[in-house]
Amino acid sequence: MAEFSKLIITDKGQALLAKMVVGTGSVEFTKISTSSTNYSENQLQGLTTLANVQQTSLISKVTRTNEVAIQVEAAFTNAELKDGYYMRALGLYAIDPDVGEILYAVTREVSGNCYMPAYNGVTISGAYVQLVTTIGNAENVTLNVDPAAVATIGDIEYLQEQIADLQAQIGYMDDDVFGVEADFANRVFVRLAGAAHRTPGAMFNGVPMFGGRKRCNVTNDGKVVAYWHDENDLDYDGLFTTTGALTQEITITEGENTGTYPVGTPVQVMVEQPKFYYKVVPLVLEKTEKGSLIRKARYYVSAEKKPGFKLHPAFIENGKVNDKIYLSAYEAGLFLGTTKQVDLEGDYDGAADLANDSLCSVSNCVPLSNHTRAEFRSLVHNKGKGWELAYAATTSLTQLLMIIEYGAFNTQNAIGRGNVDSSMTYKTGASDILGNASGASVEPDETGTEEITPFVCYRGEENVWGNLSTWMDGLNRYGENGFLTIYIADHDFSDDNGDAPYEDCGIYPPLKSGMISAFGYSEKFDYLFIPVEFDGDSELPVGDRGYAAGTGWRVARYGGGQGSGDYAGGFYLSLNSTSSYRDSALGGRLVYVPSKAK
Repeated sequence: MAEFSKLIITDKGQALLAKMVVGTGSVEFTKISTSSTNYSENQLQGLTTLANVQQTSLISKVTRTNEVAIQVEAAFTNAELKDGYYMRALGLYAIDPDVGEILYAVTREVSGNCYMPAYNGVTISGAYVQLVTTIGNAENVTLNVDPAAVATIGDIEYLQEQIADLQAQIGYMDDDVFGVEADFANRVFVRLAGAAHRTPGAMFNGVPMFGGRKRCNVTNDGKVVAYWHDENDLDYDGLFTTTGALTQEITITEGENTGTYPVGTPVQVMVEQPKFYYKVVPLVLEKTEKGSLIRKARYYVSAEKKPGFKLHPAFIENGKVNDKIYLSAYEAGLFLGTTKQVDLEGDYDGAADLANDSLCSVSNCVPLSNHTRAEFRSLVHNKGKGWELAYAATTSLTQLLMIIEYGAFNTQNAIGRGNVDSSMTYKTGASDILGNASGASVEPDETGTEEITPFVCYRGEENVWGNLSTWMDGLNRYGENGFLTIYIADHDFSDDNGDAPYEDCGIYPPLKSGMISAFGYSEKFDYLFIPVEFDGDSELPVGDRGYAAGTGWRVARYGGGQGSGDYAGGFYLSLNSTSSYRDSALGGRLVYVPSKAK
């Protein structure tokens, strides 16, 4: 890999700089030349020209990076190169109004690995050069470039981004892009691109980010050992279990999960989610007293990287990229450290052993409740490295997929009401018959003789809303002067804190509560669904409630649980609770992020 030294301004370059400082000169950069001469560093300042020049390229782009520096770009190819050479020095040339063209600055290649091969008639090789240099006053730099200059990779990427933005405004037509246009002001939602002629469910099964979601068994050290298969499927092997421990020995002979896993190995029921890319196009933004809100926007996803699309942040943790993450299939239950058994009955009374117990995602147990977010966090960390509570980025992933598949934000209407009308917490597992599919319980027949456990499920995730409201980690907020400041992190979670790695996300809800009518927007955190306006109703445009009242530090709850009624749903968000809050209708969900285990 090529490695260049710092850029040394020559004596003639410094003379031009001096003219600029006193306001008697300006600078126009003209070209970059390559040399095969191996200069020493102490030779560079005194050079007036380069020896053994091999190639010269016109400047393709000049950019002011700040008040005293500029970035110069050029591209080299071997299309007309008859003899290969080692690129050992680069010279940046400029026009001195009193002297003419001068060698302004030089850098030397120090690795000895920068070889430009001769053209062989088949493969064109190239080099993309970016030089950053101090000028003294960047206002005195001429930014015009020769139109004959070869476009650099940076130019092409910029052009692709502009085309992508234009295409997004017009509307994607690609079959492998799936989207929805949300007109919050007029309460109208329309599926776009590949989603336009599909109905929710089976027609999305062939789309990787939707149909690629699979319930699976994951060991405490992150090994995937079995997948759910319907008993009618040809792939059914009976190895998958919902009990929390393997009922058969499993041997895997290849891949990253190679090994033998004996009967009794603890396993969680998780939903494997393959990575995808997304783009949010704000068509109508409205400036508020503080920040911006979305009146109309397009939301897109794609399994492939498209120009202008970003990898969804749920797959990025502290800068590390994950090809897959694993979402809890159920609300978290309690695994007792003393007996090594799942507590199926859930008579917790706020007394989990924080040193020895851990969270689990298994069927047929009453989910854990009545603990603070910090206590839930401690319990999930007891499982081992890689395990966290569901956090802001992972929650927003499911939200984004739901609105595109169903073409709506009112998830209670689109998928099911959930356990929101009773005062009872039901055991997990009512959705087991669905496996990887979505659905909800139906009302009992008119005789009332059939007992139905109310639940809702989105592609393997049971009770995303209803039954229990759940803690959301990675989001802290501070309220003062009528507004909240929202702080977001993807690692090293804590409460009542906005310090690094937490970042101010640029979305500022007012200290109000009500039915959501608009979400906030900031470019970096455009994947979040943070309510900032509360003029909706139980049907439209969202149908869920947001709570943003209360000053000082607070933490986040998601989904809405038993007794929430119309207030619950996939976009219910409460930012009212203090970090010491606990409730019998408040639980948690697990997530496993492989990079966190490394």
